[in-house]
Amino acid sequence: MSKQQPLTKGSLILQEKPFAYIVKSKFIKERCDFCLGSGKLLKCGGCNFTHYCGVLCQRDAWAEHKYECLCMKKIAGRVIPDAARMMAKIIWKLQYGGYLQKFYYSRNGYRKFNDLMPHLENVKWDEKRMEHLQSLQCVLKEYLAPEHFPNSTELLGIYGRLCINSFNILDDDLNSVGTGIYLAASILDHSCKVLKKF
Repeated sequence: MSKQQPLTKGSLILQEKPFAYIVKSKFIKERCDFCLGSGKLLKCGGCNFTHYCGVLCQRDAWAEHKYECLCMKKIAGRVIPDAARMMAKIIWKLQYGGYLQKFYYSRNGYRKFNDLMPHLENVKWDEKRMEHLQSLQCVLKEYLAPEHFPNSTELLGIYGRLCINSFNILDDDLNSVGTGIYLAASILDHSCKVLKKF
């Protein structure tokens, strides 16, 4: 067994791409919806909502943005809460097969969104969270196409995972410019005993 090197200040201990993420609405005109970069941005001609730093980012974002683009056109002129946008992105990812993500701690090399703990009991007994979920459900019914709308049990599970496992995405000045779900990072606050079972 090789001896581990001690960590020093500034050491990178984990790097991963988010499973799903959004740029916060208040930064939507200031940050690229794909790379989160700032500068001169181009607006999506379809939905007139998301912005990109160039054609390459817009092209790379299209596989996921095409669903959001249609929904944004449908509700044009209205504001959708960030939590609803995030839930919609997760729903599309789950429905279109993007639910697996490489993660080296698991036995088969993959960790799924549904491997995250939904903390259903905590959410169900939290009156404010249940009210929030009900309001998001109303928004999502209008926003999503009917075939994309999950049943109430699935929606509760998605919401519970989102509440507990969301991370702020920070810029270089430590401003929170987005929200993301990271499947590997989400396990870092769990017991090491659990990790040994993988």
